[in-house]
Amino acid sequence: MGANAIKAQGTELQLGSGSPLSYVTIAEINSFNGPGGSVSVIDVTDLASMAKEKLAGLNDNGQLSFECNFIPTNTQHAALREAKENGTTISVKIVFTDTGATEWTFNAIVTGLAVSGAVDGVVKASVTLEISGEITES
Repeated sequence: MGANAIKAQGTELQLGSGSPLSYVTIAEINSFNGPGGSVSVIDVTDLASMAKEKLAGLNDNGQLSFECNFIPTNTQHAALREAKENGTTISVKIVFTDTGATEWTFNAIVTGLAVSGAVDGVVKASVTLEISGEITES
């Protein structure tokens, strides 16, 4: 039943800066994908085992990618470009549209930022963030 579904429209991706840390919404995002990831598997099979035995290893929260209308003079777009060029870690927050406005906060590095355009279109940026560490939910 879809009655509990939350709308994507209105979801915000935010970039943190300053001390104390404050977040500002990244402008004109069209779509996002992630966080994703996987858990590594540790093989603990020994010679007495009758089948493979495994334990869960560390969680890898994977990536968050998004596309936005690219605005070269926008502060957050410029900060993303700068973080990619300098290899610095950024703080990111996703604010969902559910009743409690669930937030996921995490650190990431910008591993990709590609700008594209086409006839009868606008200039877009495709951004890829590699998540580092845990995702905190509030």
